[in-house]
Amino acid sequence: MTDFQSIFPDIRETGETPLRQAQLVMLRMLKIIDYICRKHDLRYWLCSGTLLGAVRHQGFIPWDDDLDICMLREDYNRFIQIAPLEFPTDIFLQTQETDPSYDYLPLPCKVRDKNSLIISEGMENQKYQQGLFIDIFPTDRYHTGGLSFAMEKCMKSYFRFITKCLDAKLGKDRSLKNKLISSFEPIFKYLTIIYKKMIQKHINKNLQLSNDECLIGHGMDTPWRRYFKYDEIFPLEDMKFEDAIVKVPHNANAYLTQLYGENYMTPPPMKDRIQKHALRLEPILKKKKEMIFGFY
Repeated sequence: MTDFQSIFPDIRETGETPLRQAQLVMLRMLKIIDYICRKHDLRYWLCSGTLLGAVRHQGFIPWDDDLDICMLREDYNRFIQIAPLEFPTDIFLQTQETDPSYDYLPLPCKVRDKNSLIISEGMENQKYQQGLFIDIFPTDRYHTGGLSFAMEKCMKSYFRFITKCLDAKLGKDRSLKNKLISSFEPIFKYLTIIYKKMIQKHINKNLQLSNDECLIGHGMDTPWRRYFKYDEIFPLEDMKFEDAIVKVPHNANAYLTQLYGENYMTPPPMKDRIQKHALRLEPILKKKKEMIFGFY
C-alpha cells in the first residue's frame, strides 16, 4: 500500500483558522485522489466553485468550505471499486454500499476524512460518517438535441423535483411548508430509489454515444442540470491548485461562464463571502487535538 502520509503529510494543524485547517484536509484528500486517478488512468476534473477557485484564486475560494470534482461514468464506476483498496486508513469512500446509513441520495459519493467533523443544517442527527469531504459527481453522456435530449431533460427535471422535496427536511424548522413536505420524506425516498433503478439502462445505453454526438452533464442520478460540449471538457488540462497540479476542463472559461456568467472573475460583495455548508466545523476532533498537543 502506498505510504500517503510520507507523500502527502497531514498538515491540518498548521492552518491559522478552522476554515483554513479544513481546506488543508480537503487539499490532502484531493492530492490522494489525483494520485490514484493518474495511477489508474482515470479521468476527473475540478468543477463548480472549486474550479472557480482554481482559475480566480489559484486554489480555494478563501471563504469556501467544500471541494467538488467530476468523473465520467465509466471512470467513476472504476474509481469506487479501486479507491477503497488504495486509500489510507484515515480516508473513507462513502456510498450507500459502504455506509448503509448514508441516505442523502442526490449525492451518491463522497470521500471523507475520518479525523474531522462537518455538519450542515438539518444533518445534526444523522448516523452516517460526517468527516470533511470531497463530493464526487458522476457525469453521463446526453444527446445533443431532438426528442431524446428533451426526454433526458424531463427525466432530470423530475428527479430535481424529488430531491428538492427531500431537501425540505433540512429547513423544516424554518417554515410550515418545509415541515409539511418533509412529512412525506419516505415517499420521496421510495420514488428516488425507483428512479435510480429505472435510469440505469439509459445511462448504460448512452455510454455508446460517440464524442461528437454527445453532451457531458452531471449524472442522471443527480439533480444538477448542466450540459457541456465534449470538447469543452476534453482533453483535460493541468492547472495549479494551492501547491498541487490537478485536472480541469479543457475550456475552463466556457465551463465557468455557463455556471457563473461572464463576470465570474469578479468576487462577490463582502457580505456574500461566507461559508455556506458548515453549521459545525471541526477540522481537528477534540481527541485528536489532545493527542497532537501532548495531552495523551
